[in-house]
Amino acid sequence: MDEEYRRDEFNRFARRYGRWILLAVGVGLAALGGWLFWQAEQNKQNESLSEQFTLALNKVDAGDTEAARAALDLTAKGDNAGYTALARLTDAGLAAAAGEDEKGAGLLRAVTDDAAAPQALRDVARLKRIRLTFDSMEPATVIQELAPYLAGDNPWYPIAAEMTALAHMKAGENDKAGPIFLRLAGDGRAPPSLRARAEQMAATLGQDVAALTEARIATAQAAANDLAPEAAPAETN
Repeated sequence: MDEEYRRDEFNRFARRYGRWILLAVGVGLAALGGWLFWQAEQNKQNESLSEQFTLALNKVDAGDTEAARAALDLTAKGDNAGYTALARLTDAGLAAAAGEDEKGAGLLRAVTDDAAAPQALRDVARLKRIRLTFDSMEPATVIQELAPYLAGDNPWYPIAAEMTALAHMKAGENDKAGPIFLRLAGDGRAPPSLRARAEQMAATLGQDVAALTEARIATAQAAANDLAPEAAPAETN
């Protein structure tokens, strides 16, 4: 009796709601299928963009600038902000090498202004653009644009600090440039060549670099001691 009652209840439920359940399942499967198709298309497109960008780099290495730029243009038009930024950065480098500074700066600014591009590439584009157009930029503009990179432990600090100090010098503010050069000279994140330039500039601008010189001598002495062979133990009878 109970089994027959449950069967009747199930049949009534199926007649009343069955087609809606099937419809919901169908819609869900359709949505899942659409999402999987979209993912597959995105992967295929990214693979295509990767191949296109690799082709462009190969053309750059081969010295075929015209073909490289054509491939970079196709890559930049793809639906992937990362590859678009990489293509524009590469194309900007080609433009700068060809003396087309204005075109290069425009491409770099496009990367900087692209909110969808990875932040690291936007930072690279900003720094490269400022370096490319430094001579034509107002010192105050350079200082303002680079200010965010001078705070904390920003990885771009060494490059930004050097250009900021030079901008202060260009503006006749040697009293502001000197301390920046001095700090840069002692910053371990900066390459040795950059620290050496900064120390020389700091000294030229009247900064006391004696502590830096002493630290460098101490470091060199410690390294020499580490490399020196250990003294042989004295023989005993």
